[in-house]
Amino acid sequence: MDQVSTVEAPTSPLHLTEHPLQRCGAWAVAALAGCARVEDVTDELLEGVVTRIVGDVVEAAVARPDTGAYDWWKVLFALYPNSKPTHAKRTKDRTALSHEMVQLFLPDDAEGPGRTCTFCGQHCTVLWAKTTLPMFDSIRSLNTLPPGTAGWPVCRGCRVALWALPYGAWVTAGSATVLMCDNPQVERQFTDQNVRRAGRIRQSGFKGLPAQAGPEAVTLEALREHTAGAPAATSLWMFKNDNQEPWLRVSATRTGVARFLQRMWADPDCRDGWKDLRRRLGHQDRRGKAVNGATTVARLLFDREGEQSDRLPKELRAQSGDWEKVSRLTLMRWRALCRLYGEVMYEVDPDRLEPVAELLATWIAQESHRGRFNEYCRAAGSGYQLHRLLMTVSAGLRLRGVPQKALDAATLTDLFGNGSKGWLDRALLFFEVSAKLDAKQVPIGAKRDDSGDEASEAEGEIGFAQTSDDEVEEYA
Repeated sequence: MDQVSTVEAPTSPLHLTEHPLQRCGAWAVAALAGCARVEDVTDELLEGVVTRIVGDVVEAAVARPDTGAYDWWKVLFALYPNSKPTHAKRTKDRTALSHEMVQLFLPDDAEGPGRTCTFCGQHCTVLWAKTTLPMFDSIRSLNTLPPGTAGWPVCRGCRVALWALPYGAWVTAGSATVLMCDNPQVERQFTDQNVRRAGRIRQSGFKGLPAQAGPEAVTLEALREHTAGAPAATSLWMFKNDNQEPWLRVSATRTGVARFLQRMWADPDCRDGWKDLRRRLGHQDRRGKAVNGATTVARLLFDREGEQSDRLPKELRAQSGDWEKVSRLTLMRWRALCRLYGEVMYEVDPDRLEPVAELLATWIAQESHRGRFNEYCRAAGSGYQLHRLLMTVSAGLRLRGVPQKALDAATLTDLFGNGSKGWLDRALLFFEVSAKLDAKQVPIGAKRDDSGDEASEAEGEIGFAQTSDDEVEEYA
């Protein structure tokens, strides 16, 4: 019987690893090559990406300071400050620069001493160090390389990926941000948008960019689109690799954020409350530049490394403190948004605070002016102050013979706590008290109805697409 010969499918020269910088660059290579998956990148397609990178680097290195290409050189300098194309004494000869860049991406020498790639584990023969690798070897750490070696082993695919990094990262003139996510579709969407943005930077510079969202807002939009039924966590790695001192900042969303976004979008009150908050957070910075609130509000769902800050309910409570400028309709929406956050992120039932809210609302409603409401507002953010106020209120109403509902001891313990649960419960209580006062027709909150404000705005589906790029300096 004839034997059937089998032909092995060609393996891709590029692999997706768990290293944030290599992973972002690998996605960028796939996008530049027009591939849906990283493993679809062939040697021929990789060669085309190399040609693209070399051409863009050379163009940036010889560009005049008043051009978009020179802004791309700033991006390269922030990531590869010791490389020949970014060095202050670099040659302006295109041919010489092209030759130097091409040498970086030559195939590995099959006859050379074999090593394992630092990133993907493939066989390689090329060593790279700080001159070509971003975020390696701080000036304070001179002996981080293995003894007797001149650099880190890096295969050709990973070398290309590490120089494709600025295409797939959200870049400024001084820093870059990459995304890690449990869902690869989220990573790919983040990368695709940045590849398009990088093209605009090279053509028109940062000043020529249209209004765009920052990396946090882009991440939330991708989470909302791709995590229905399969929530995922994300991490943003923002870093700078200049010759002063490299730094790295990590922020992340919890898995519950994806569920929160899905349910927020499905609830009209929550969705409009998010938009109201976004408008409120739009402001001017210290230099008088306009900062749109889209990215600012998105950051409220990100935790800094090692923290679990729950900044969204805190911000909702803080913005509601200026009750003369916040309409009753907005307070109603923010109540729905805060309740949803507590339910999704902590599985808490806001209705358990109803007896406490009724107690405070009854006490406030006994006066025709807002003195008591202001007193409650001053105590609402502190567990200790709120405890004191509740004791006073309960005693006063009891002396007057006003009937009171029983207060659950466990609920009060959470309410007076200093952790995230305490902050969340106090924010929830504030909105429950406001709702009770509205039901009792106590005039709290501005009378202005801003229900039509969102209708006239040009925005993305949940308001993430309109952040001014003037925020670039904040990231740098």
